[in-house]
Amino acid sequence: MTSTHVDAVVVGGGIVGANCAVQLSRAGLDDIVILERDAPASKASGRAAGNLTIYRHERFGAEASRLGRELYEEYERKYDALTFHRTNSYSIAYSDEGAEHLRSEHESTTIETELLTADELAAREPEFATDNVTGALSFTDAVYTDPKQLTLAAHSVARDEGVALEHQEVCEFDVEGSEIIVQTTTNTYETPNVVVAAGAWTKRLLQRAGTDVALRPRTSQIAILDPPETVDTPMWSAPDLSVYGRSTPEGRVLFGGGTTTPVTDLESFRNRASVPFLRQVGEVAPEILPFLEDATLHDDWAGRVSATPDRYPYIGETEIEGIYVCAGFNGEGISNSPFGARLLADLLVGADPLVDPAAFDPTRYRGNEAFEISDAVQWWADR
Repeated sequence: MTSTHVDAVVVGGGIVGANCAVQLSRAGLDDIVILERDAPASKASGRAAGNLTIYRHERFGAEASRLGRELYEEYERKYDALTFHRTNSYSIAYSDEGAEHLRSEHESTTIETELLTADELAAREPEFATDNVTGALSFTDAVYTDPKQLTLAAHSVARDEGVALEHQEVCEFDVEGSEIIVQTTTNTYETPNVVVAAGAWTKRLLQRAGTDVALRPRTSQIAILDPPETVDTPMWSAPDLSVYGRSTPEGRVLFGGGTTTPVTDLESFRNRASVPFLRQVGEVAPEILPFLEDATLHDDWAGRVSATPDRYPYIGETEIEGIYVCAGFNGEGISNSPFGARLLADLLVGADPLVDPAAFDPTRYRGNEAFEISDAVQWWADR
């Protein structure tokens, strides 16, 4: 079996791993290899909704949001198969608590927003039912795209940066001095830097390396409805109802979110949405958009994403020198991995970090904590 020395090994070929490879290359590392067992975007990255919330919120700061927008706009320019759909977006509250969250976000964000009453939302977007709406926040700068094409675009840019993609499964890690030996099914890599960016598989891989993080795989679910009539709707989220949605380019309506459940077996996971989720969509869809009263189910799917106790990802070095992690995005890897990858690269090469890394420290939990998985969509309330 051959042995290859590289500057860095990135384990995981989804959108997070590809973005990490791009940022590591731009930080000055020359020989980088991505190890992916299957095809890129064959799991969570290709089964996401593709809503780029970086265009409408600053949960991790204005600089993180700006970086994400600029990186993905670069991908769109460079990759012909990638198309961004630009539209309006609304956060809609159905409770007094939700309305208060909207007021707080409107006052704190640097992105242009407009706070609306229920009547103002109805006048602007008459397809929404507003009798139970307590407020809405509009964003004029929102984007969605095909998540598979976005992931392939990231790999295309990484390849242009000199990054190699190898379809190999990682079997084990060994630490020998300042070098980490990564054993795959067909090769051995020696490197001073390993980045585990494998989404729901991250915890299992880190345990093989002798460390751990508090991370639980959970479901991420999508339902596509066929309405009796074609109505073009903007992007929207309704955290009080635990769902979000938008129109599709084909004139259908996408619903995501819902009450989520842990994934107990990563390998035998069923890639279809659960019956409780589909029932939930059937109940709330006409409450939000009355024209969906007689809609039928066109398609549905589910993916495996990773949850953390505080809904902040793990970004940085683990307790083992040279082994880093970039995972735990709680279903927002598409949106937030650009900033996560940049922060990871800053920490790995010793540059001034893009944002304060303390909140993302992979060692902030022991790794064996039990914690409840919250709904996929909820009002953000920082710790």
